[in-house]
Amino acid sequence: MPQLRMLGGGKEVGRSCIRLDINNHHFLMDCGVDPASTGVKALPDFSGTSVDNLDAIFVSHAHLDHTGGIPELVRRGFRGKVFMTLPTLALVKLLWQDELSIMEREWPKEERLWSSKEMHQILNKLAVPTTYHEVFKLDSLSVNFHNAGHILGSTMTEVSYKDFRVVYSGDLGSSSNHLRYWRTEDIMYPDVLICEGTYGGKNRKSREEISKEFVEAARSALESGGSVLIPTFSVGKAQELLKILKDSWNKIPNVDVYLEGMALETLRIYEQFLIYMDDKVRRAYLFNNINPFRWDSLKSFRSLAERRRLHERGDPCIILSPSGMLRGGWSVWHMIRMAQKKENLIALCGHMEEGTTGHLLTTGARHFVLKDMISQEPKEIDVRCNVTHFEISSHAMHNELCNFISRMKPERLVLVHGDEQSLMALADSVRQHAGEVLIPAVGETVDLGHRNISNGKEIHVEVPISQSTSIIIPKGCSLRIRHRGKEKFMRAEDIRSLLNLRQES
Repeated sequence: MPQLRMLGGGKEVGRSCIRLDINNHHFLMDCGVDPASTGVKALPDFSGTSVDNLDAIFVSHAHLDHTGGIPELVRRGFRGKVFMTLPTLALVKLLWQDELSIMEREWPKEERLWSSKEMHQILNKLAVPTTYHEVFKLDSLSVNFHNAGHILGSTMTEVSYKDFRVVYSGDLGSSSNHLRYWRTEDIMYPDVLICEGTYGGKNRKSREEISKEFVEAARSALESGGSVLIPTFSVGKAQELLKILKDSWNKIPNVDVYLEGMALETLRIYEQFLIYMDDKVRRAYLFNNINPFRWDSLKSFRSLAERRRLHERGDPCIILSPSGMLRGGWSVWHMIRMAQKKENLIALCGHMEEGTTGHLLTTGARHFVLKDMISQEPKEIDVRCNVTHFEISSHAMHNELCNFISRMKPERLVLVHGDEQSLMALADSVRQHAGEVLIPAVGETVDLGHRNISNGKEIHVEVPISQSTSIIIPKGCSLRIRHRGKEKFMRAEDIRSLLNLRQES
């Protein structure tokens, strides 16, 4: 019987890792770390999992909360294949190199999880790059990646075995200013849908409204003589923010905009894979050579001395600097030097994980002891500048998640990657669109065999075939049908609705 085991991401955000056992094979869907933890506490719960018996890993996207634990698996004996899209492979290399640098620079030696040896073994030997809709076979299983619209190269993973299908959403994207939106037409009616619920129960303002507020806050700080520090996630968020600034540049004082650290390398990768982006972005680049992310004011630092001179002069500017949650890196270095000037602005964008400096700022904390990444000395600072949190997120919000699940209509819905309150709120909104809703915790196992839907009493649904003939089948039962040239599972109620629409037309 097929099974899921939650190794991470069950009733929590971070360290996403789900084991799929099917037809005597064992796979992982993602293997991430908790960005707010260090050492083994950051890893998924591998107890009860024989790492050397894992056949493969399917990677949904490059973010560390979905990939940061994969090199650790190699250290523990994993020798299978790691499947991901080509853009994800390029991005994950940068993210792992940065994480390795942080571990070596800031973690106690005994807590470091993996080394460059394990990282390069995956990148050079075990990684298998693929792309969307390029079905690949693993023994008797078929696997297909579909666009998730979250970050460049992000996927929904579809695993098929005979007539049984599992779809894993990974992180589902929201409306983006540069990426294609997800679609459901090719993957509807799975037996099992594993869906993230980060923003379950939470609806943000529209991307246009949040972007407007972000631009206005930056304008206000700059016109008052201050500078803007934007701690940014290098992959996805940095590109979204750059395009917001570029598209609104006529509304902002003409100051220098500095992009630095890994975000610079990430930008170059994004520019190599513009074909994966929204149709408008691709057309503007192909026909008019318009780069969606660069303009004349965008610069980069050439040295530490240049950074120091910038802060000594105090000229208004905008700095986009990793890491996004102020876990470490250049963003913390700049914060130490900018936080005490009241005209400045720290603009936090997106989800801030509990335990990080970014999250503490959102809760009102204003006194910190931060480690200077250059001098390695602790610095005590009081934050006197403005701090604003903008929900510029690449995660689908509640209404989008409900829309996605209502279109998918799974027999079983497994909600993951969210705190318990968020997942419960999402479950309450979508129960009518799934045969069964499950919210497993870390360490729990879910049997995926067909559930008993009769409950001792059979309820029938009549499906008309013609004016004189119909089929009567149990309510809630899924049938495999061919519709518009494609085979898919449909529940009795949906078949009836489909036939009624055809007869009306």
